[in-house]
Parts: sequence; C-alpha cells; structure tokens
Amino acid sequence: MNTVLRILFVASILCSPFMTLNVMHAERGDSVKVKVFDKYLWTWNGSQNRWGVFPSKEKRHERIYMNFALTCPKGGCGEWDYTMRVYARTRTGKIDSNLIDAPLFTKAGAVSDSLRIALKPTFKTKFNATTKKTDTVVNQPFQIYFYNNNLKPFSITDSMPAYEAAYWNYSYNATGAKADSTFITGDTTLLKGSRKAYQPFEVINETEIGRFITPYGKWHNENWSYTWIYDVTDYSHLLKDSTEIKVFYDGWSQGSLFDLDFTLIEGIPARETYAHRVFWSGNPTYGDPNNPIENFLKPQTFPRLRPQDHVTLRLMTTGHGFGGTDNAAEFSQKTHKISINGNETFEQPLWRGDCGQNPMYPQAGTWYYNRAGWCPGDIVQYWDYHLTPFFKNADSVKIGYEMEPYENQNLGQRASYIIEGQLLYSNANYVNNASLETINMPNNAFRFRRMNPICSGQKPIIVVKNQGIATLSTLRIRYRIDNGEDAYYSWSGNIAFMEESEIELPPINFPSGDHTFTVQIFEPNGKLDESDIGDSKKVSFTNPKLTTSGKVSLMLKTDLVSGIPNGIRYEIVDAEGYVLKQKGNFQDGATIRDTFDLEDGCYKFIIYDESLGDGLFPIFQGSTRGYYSLKEVGGTTTIFNSQASNFGQPAGIYASFGDREIIPFIVNRKALSVHESASNALNPVISVIPNPTHAGLASLQVSGLPLDINATLQVVSSIGEIIHQEQVSTTDLQMIPLMLKGHPSGAYFIRIDVQGTVLHSMFMHSAE
Repeated sequence: MNTVLRILFVASILCSPFMTLNVMHAERGDSVKVKVFDKYLWTWNGSQNRWGVFPSKEKRHERIYMNFALTCPKGGCGEWDYTMRVYARTRTGKIDSNLIDAPLFTKAGAVSDSLRIALKPTFKTKFNATTKKTDTVVNQPFQIYFYNNNLKPFSITDSMPAYEAAYWNYSYNATGAKADSTFITGDTTLLKGSRKAYQPFEVINETEIGRFITPYGKWHNENWSYTWIYDVTDYSHLLKDSTEIKVFYDGWSQGSLFDLDFTLIEGIPARETYAHRVFWSGNPTYGDPNNPIENFLKPQTFPRLRPQDHVTLRLMTTGHGFGGTDNAAEFSQKTHKISINGNETFEQPLWRGDCGQNPMYPQAGTWYYNRAGWCPGDIVQYWDYHLTPFFKNADSVKIGYEMEPYENQNLGQRASYIIEGQLLYSNANYVNNASLETINMPNNAFRFRRMNPICSGQKPIIVVKNQGIATLSTLRIRYRIDNGEDAYYSWSGNIAFMEESEIELPPINFPSGDHTFTVQIFEPNGKLDESDIGDSKKVSFTNPKLTTSGKVSLMLKTDLVSGIPNGIRYEIVDAEGYVLKQKGNFQDGATIRDTFDLEDGCYKFIIYDESLGDGLFPIFQGSTRGYYSLKEVGGTTTIFNSQASNFGQPAGIYASFGDREIIPFIVNRKALSVHESASNALNPVISVIPNPTHAGLASLQVSGLPLDINATLQVVSSIGEIIHQEQVSTTDLQMIPLMLKGHPSGAYFIRIDVQGTVLHSMFMHSAE
C-alpha cells in the first residue's frame, strides 16, 4: 500500500510501437510552468504564503509536478534537518469568528498588557570614545493606535505620537566608566484592559500536498543546489486559477534559499480527483496517558459521493521527538493499524529502514539513522490505501487510525507525530495505460548514483506504473543504446491500479565511453496504450572506471568511536554476483592493505558499515575518522579515493557513505594505449568561466590533456538530461564556448570522454 513519491525525470519521447524508435518529445499539449517562490531565504520558524497563477478550471492536466529546490546562500545551508510542509489553500467565502481580547491600544501593531510612554521627546546617552564625553541623542517617536469603538473593536479610532520611557540614562567619566544615572520615567501609562470581542475571519481550508525534510547542510557550500520533484497530479482540482500556496518551515536557525514551482502538462490524468476531505491534521502528542493520542485520532465517517468513484485514503505521518521512552517518536519503529467499519484492515509499518542508502549524501549530521517515516534530505513518503471496494455497496464508511500502544515515561521529552489524513474522491480515466516512471540503471542522474554506473553485460532496471484500472499483467518494452538497433522484451507480472514496480531488462552490451539509453513501453495487457504520454525516456550513462592492470590495491583505515565497533566489511563481487573475496571484523583505527588479482571483466567493490551505519566518517566528538581508496597496481588510475573532493563538496567527507558504498570498475588489460596516454596526462584541470555562468554565456577551458585526440564533450543537467553533446579534439578543449541560454539555473556537469577515460566537473549556471 505504500506509494513512494519518486523524484521523476520528466523528459519523454513518442513513437509508434510499429515504427523505428525515434527520439522526440511527446505531443502533450501545452506545458505550463507556475513560479511560486523564488530564492526565498528561510531564517526562522514560520510560514510564508504566495499566490500562483495556474491554468483555468477548464484545463485538464495529465501530470502536475511540484519542483522543490534548495540552494545554499552565502555562508552555507542550514545546519539541521527541519520539516517543511507545502499546502494548497482554498478560500471558502464563509465567515467565522473567535472570541479574543480586543486591544485598547497597539504600538506598531503589537499588543502589551501595559506600556509606559512619554508625550514629550526623551533622550538617550552614550559614551563617545573620540571626544571622551557623554553624547545625548533624541529618541525617534512612534505611533500609538487606539481602538475605542465598541461596535468595531478592531478598527482604529485615533492615534498619537509618543516617545520611549521607563529606562536608565547614564553619564560617563573620561575612561568610559558609568559615573551616574537618571531614570526616564515618562508621563503616561497605557493599560490593556479586559475587553472581549469576536474577531471575524474567512474560513480557509488547507490541504498538505507535499512534505520534505531538509538535509544537514553544514557541509554544503555556496554553489550547492538540488531539486526534488513531486508528482502532485492528485491535487489538480486545487491547482486552478489563482491559488494560494503556503509553505511552513519549522527550523530554528537559518535554512536555505528556497524555490518552488509547478510544471503542468496538459492532458487527461489517470486518476482525476474532483473532491477531497482533510482530517486528523496536526501534531498530536504520543504516549501521554493524560492526553492519549486517541483523543486526536477519533474515527471519521465519510459518505459515498458517487457509485463509480475511486476512493483513496492518504496518510502523511512522520514521527518526531526523542529522548523519552524508546526514543519515540523519531527513532521508534511502530506499526499502526487502519480500521474500516471497525475492522482492522490495513497496517502501516511507519519506518524508513533505508536512510543509510539516501542518495543525498554525505550530510553533516546523523542522516544515516533510520527514522519513523522520513530521512533527512528526502521527500516524505505518503501511504495510500484503496478503499473503493468498501464504498461500492455502502452509503458511508467509517475509518479509524489506531496507534501502536505506547507510554512515554519521560514526558519532558515530547514524542509526537505530524499527521495529515486525506480522503480523495476520483475518476479513473483509463483501462489499459502504463507509464515509464524512471530508468534507475543505467543513469548518470544524481539521484541514482548509488546504483550506477553499470558495466556492459549488466541488466537495466526501470520503474513502471499502472495507470489503468485493469491490473497490468503484460507489457512490451523496447530499448536501445545510442542509435543502435532496437531490442525487445516481453514482461509479465502483476501491478495494481496506480501502483509501481521495478522491472529488470535483459543484459545490455555497450563499448567504453559515454552513452544514451532509450526505453519505450507499449501494449499494456496486449492492448493499445490509451495514453502515450510518459511512455518513453532517454537518459545518459557512463562506464565505470577502467584499469588496464589486473591488480587493484585497497588502502583502508577503519574509524574509531568509543564503545562502538567499527562494523566495516568489504567484498569483491564479479559480474555474475559471485563474491570473490570478503574480509571484516577489523580492529578500530586499524590500517588494512589488500590486493585483488582479477581477470578481465566487471567488478564491484562493496564496503559495508554493519554497526553505526555512518561509514568511515563519524561526527561524534572524540572519534577518529577513517578513509579508503582503490588504485590500480603499476598504473596511475585511481578508481576511488574517499579523501578526494567530489560533487562540489570538501575532500574527505565522502568516507561518510552511510551503511554501504558500491564502487564498480572494469579490468581490461587490452585497453587502447590512448587510454593510458590520457590516464597519464599531467593532472587535467577543467574550468568553466565564469562560474556561476551569467545569462547563459561561458567558456570551457581544459588544460593538462595531450593534444589532437578525439573526445566527446557533454553538458548534463542535475537530473541526467544531456543538454549538449559534440565530438571535439582535445586541442579544441583548451578554449571552447558553452551556450546555456534557455536552460534553468542550477547545477550542471561537464563530462569529457577521451577515448575511454572520462573526466568530470561540476559548475553552476545562472539564467539571470
């Protein structure tokens, strides 16, 4: 039942199942981008509202993506993991009121119980270090506003200027020491009073459409940026015309520069929500016997609106707080129940057990600890439960949410859940419709870097979603490398409506260098796909590092944390998945050297931390950090070095790999001599000038390469899209223009393939 909000690569291609697989954009109708937040700097806990101008109600959209980007301001990103919640706000036009204290006066809009003021100018003194005398400065006046109309208690009736009072003025001697003082008493005291009044307000409904936990950003430099993409198509009925978007940030320190925009692709959605209900929305305490969470999670009864409806229960639940019993709720693994009409029907094992495999790494904190429903630097999962069968023959359905029993013995350390329950009433618009959501392998995109690159002969992995009400049982898949011949695969299985599944394709073979991989799906259940939008994707990928030596050396130093074993173990795995060598049970703080004598082929070096799960880079005070490197023996190729800088982050911190790291590499003793020539080049340096670029204009400069060698130059976006590719000579690379006009601001990557040796660099592009 768990549907993970996936980061999606939304480039698509369109082709008929019976024609050559030509790469081109699918005919989607209009594609509209709506900007809501632009480089807003979060500095403190609170919320911000912005209006977005969305397409009119008459427009229908096959997919709506919410693009959530963070960029580090000057001085770096926020240090801690904070919760951010995005809401769509709907104004109802209904007026309600609250009984509150009505002010008799305010100072700059602020209400206080009492205020001492002066009606005549007052002064403040300070010591002048230059003249060695006491200077006197007049206080600036401020406005006092009065509310004296009992029929309109919140309307201003009068105002007057006033001056600060009730403070000490000092005189100073020649050394600057305080010599005497005078208390400025003022001449008037204003009292709040005890008047009560009903304050009217418009009823505004808020629906949470996305939740996110910021990464520990202390190590991220000023040039770091990343975009997370949510599929929010289920909220298309809210994102119409002028819509108010609210973002809440619960951080208690400066965060990051924040961008939020929406991409709306015109068409007919697979599941089209026309109405919804929000309930159980808040942050209730968990485990307090004086205020049990059951008081908040009261069962809710909902009517059937239309017999043909598809009804979905969506729960967004994350656990917060630690230090109490069982470190609840952030670090406490609990399983909750969902009951339908009084019967326990579904389970919710509220736990993310994969935080140590977070693609957003390394981070400057305990990002690798598993948590109750979330991981730092990642989209929060929601849980969907399909309730359509329960509404078929009933006028209403009663839904209950039952927490696992728990009592916090230390109520001073609050345990809580942030919860939002939603019931979505939708139309199903297709019977047979499948979509290709992602190509996980091979793929150079940042998000998939833990499972890439792959070697020739390995199996690609794609993710397919069933967007038709008929269970998806068969599918045809066409794929190819670069502009080569098409290959076909007939898949069979079982994917329910609106569910996703990974599909493993037959092994693919490709030469060294940079490539593209194109996949198209068609004929779901042997039928014509009723929508070809999202059926095809094309990604770039690169070979693993190549060594021409049959021997690879390992240098490993284990970390040392007092009282916690290092838990480090490593393996060498061949292309068939066989473990050729493994070692573990190392001493803390030990230095290990090993050599792997390997035949030609593809291999993976896998290093595990089976203890704390922080890799070799503990952050705790008094600990000793470790490192590791893989190098060819008798050559100059470094397969991996955790002490080198990477992805724009400082050297050394890439030993913070979480609970495991996979380093693929290729052994090929017959590699061309040109590879050796490029490998032995004297420290190639790649520069983009200026960096960040300005208005899409920049120059690429590469020094330290042998001249007159053919090379492939690629410019790749942060989501793996090749935005520029050309064949060049290394002589040309000494100075070559880069044209980035029309491409959005963000991080981009340079990839240069010099006949098998791949050079990488990152730069920032500013579209302004």
